[in-house]
Amino acid sequence: MTVQMDDCYASALRAALIEHVEATSARRRRTGLRVVAGAGAVVLLLGGGVAAADAGWLSLPGGDVVTTEAPTVTVTRTGSATVELGAAPKGTTDVMLKLTCLTAGTFTFEDGASLVCSAADAGAGHVATYKLALAPGQHSTSITTADGARWTLSATYAHVAVSEWGKNADGLTYGVVNERGTPDLVAVIATNGRRGYAYNRDLNPPGPTTLQTGAEPPRTVPVYTSDGHTRIGVFVIGGPAAGPSSPGG
Repeated sequence: MTVQMDDCYASALRAALIEHVEATSARRRRTGLRVVAGAGAVVLLLGGGVAAADAGWLSLPGGDVVTTEAPTVTVTRTGSATVELGAAPKGTTDVMLKLTCLTAGTFTFEDGASLVCSAADAGAGHVATYKLALAPGQHSTSITTADGARWTLSATYAHVAVSEWGKNADGLTYGVVNERGTPDLVAVIATNGRRGYAYNRDLNPPGPTTLQTGAEPPRTVPVYTSDGHTRIGVFVIGGPAAGPSSPGG
């Protein structure tokens, strides 16, 4: 799976597998955010950032707490189309979207984020799950694509609130990046596939960085449990993406 994200998130999302980035008006500035589905992945796009495609990450401290406010509307369309959702219930803050590509193509949400599917991706039924902030009076959502491209969209009105970060015995916060900022320990996936936390100071050391230009040489940071002491692996920043390694990193 190949992921591209806004430059304004690059330093905060060095991990690229940090689960949650909530959109605020400042963070809605996108420059060609897109996801290329592949390798059997379910891709989660949240408010201008890209997340690890694993439902288990949704319960991490600082992540979204989603309450469904209405029945799901599901349609299948060919080409660009607008999907009517009906009136939004009181208290609705977002529209939760699940877009499945049925043919190869680029499928763009109305705010510019998009899912890019190959023929193999379409055959595997890849899904992009997206949270779209609800505008006042909004009662529909649109997908833009080529005339012959087919897709299925499921849309649900929801109330979304951001949960609190956890705090360990040392008083350090841990969880996922959100509109409140960045916790002391940031949720990542180690090269051995284990979920854990890396210190924000390690992910974002003081001083100049070349990460945004892609020129930063690879470096390794330790990954811990939420206590910030028990090491469970490593995370590699910069250079080619690291594959799974033996347990223990």
